[in-house]
Amino acid sequence: KYSISRLFIHVEDDIDADENIIVRLGDTSSGSRGFRAQTFSQHPHYFDLSFPDENGEHTRVAANPPGVDVVGGPVQQLCLFVPAVAVPGEKFRATIKARDEYDNVAADFTGRVNISHQGTVLREIEMTADDAGLFEIEDLALDEPGVQRLTVSLADGGGEWLSNPVMVSADAKQHLYWGILHGHTAWSDGTGDLENYFTNLRDENRMDFGALGDHDHAHETSDEQWAQIQETTARWNDPGRFVTFLGYEWAKWRRNGDGDRNVYYLEDYQPFFRSEADDYPTPTELFEVLADRQAIVIPHHPAISGNWCDWKEHDPTKERLVEIFSVWGNSERSVHDGSKFPLKPGGCAGQPLDAAEIPVGFVQHGLYLGRRLGFVAGGDDHWGHPGDQNPHWQDLGDIGHPPGMMAVWAEDLTRQALFSGMYERHTYGTTGARMLIDFRLAGQPMGTDIPVTDSGEFATRTLHIAAYGTADIAQVEIVRNNRVVHEIAGEGPDLEADWTDEDALELILLRPADQPPFCYYYLRVTQADGETAWVSPIWLTLAETD
Repeated sequence: KYSISRLFIHVEDDIDADENIIVRLGDTSSGSRGFRAQTFSQHPHYFDLSFPDENGEHTRVAANPPGVDVVGGPVQQLCLFVPAVAVPGEKFRATIKARDEYDNVAADFTGRVNISHQGTVLREIEMTADDAGLFEIEDLALDEPGVQRLTVSLADGGGEWLSNPVMVSADAKQHLYWGILHGHTAWSDGTGDLENYFTNLRDENRMDFGALGDHDHAHETSDEQWAQIQETTARWNDPGRFVTFLGYEWAKWRRNGDGDRNVYYLEDYQPFFRSEADDYPTPTELFEVLADRQAIVIPHHPAISGNWCDWKEHDPTKERLVEIFSVWGNSERSVHDGSKFPLKPGGCAGQPLDAAEIPVGFVQHGLYLGRRLGFVAGGDDHWGHPGDQNPHWQDLGDIGHPPGMMAVWAEDLTRQALFSGMYERHTYGTTGARMLIDFRLAGQPMGTDIPVTDSGEFATRTLHIAAYGTADIAQVEIVRNNRVVHEIAGEGPDLEADWTDEDALELILLRPADQPPFCYYYLRVTQADGETAWVSPIWLTLAETD
């Protein structure tokens, strides 16, 4: 349970070049309580070595600091990742991950593993030491249409686990893809390097797409490092298997309402528009310099006191999405309004649950102002483990949250299709569970802004909801203009329902002074295990008349 962040060694005399200082980590022979290694694997973990200068200031000096590999522990669970959508009879790729209690790859796992469907064994696999805890199957197929789940089990009966749900459909025009767009490396207060980051996304957690989000400050990400990020991102892009986007985080810790806004490009080798005072220090200046570029801007943790977003500066052509959940918690609404995921440091060291909340930053406030914001969730992972489902805030008590992830409905696994899906807000975010969700109004999908020519045109409005969970669905809440107007109780992992809103449209339209009247609906889906999804709104906007 105990960790070391810094160790000071006082040396009385000079040290010769052939002498050693030996530090034994965790040795309890002389009464030490010992300490627990970090909970995330790292290859290698370096120990920065410094010594004081003539002023007593410590400066990192070791060009080749000592290091040690931190590896995953014994296997606790097998994960089976499958595509969210498949065509009957067509082969697809699946990945088995042997994971330890902290979701690291249990690289030492060996044993016989079965993949089954409805009691029938589809594959018998012998995982060896050479597999290092990961096994990829190229040729699985399912013939039966509908939502299916596969089972991965230890052949000796030591346990079995379900895959994420997969929709098997012959006429699917859209596919659902999973990804994480926001994480950090050692260049900006994180750990690990670029290669490890993308390896963790693609290979260890079977994400369909991903992006880096290192900070824009020059002292964290230099121009030379940005060039390396550009090259690495371009090299890892592999349409049909794993898609990358070039990205970075703008405006870290400004603390004046500008927020942290992440920038993602459609194309490779794009400029680094920094938030420094001499560059592009305001959201408006950022939007202006991006005007002629294919880019999406996504605010993250917009309601947190560290650096909140007040929604005053907004460009509807660029700011199409918001990161509603991450390791920092949930920025949809306040804990006083029912949020189950307080923004850190809420609840830490005796602080009240709302200690980190800035009310103007909540996503619900942005929606009320008329911002058309689709929902995504992200990691803001700082441990080089994007996609792992355990928080690694081992020194911060229980205030951390697992990283979220986002889903995008798109035509295929290419940059252009995913970018289009994100731009059209056909997205949702979860606390980490790979729920499969569809949400429509009048046949239009999540994220759509439906023009209405007359307030009597949609006298009633029927919403279609389909949610397929990784556990039993506890409830689906239909939120209209930030208020829950209907709840649907689940009865198992699959829920399909229609609900008709019979309130007159004229009575529910919001009427701000600076834009046409509008209303919106979105979903909050909660599983029995507490995993939650937030599904992008559908808007109805009354057209202006002469």
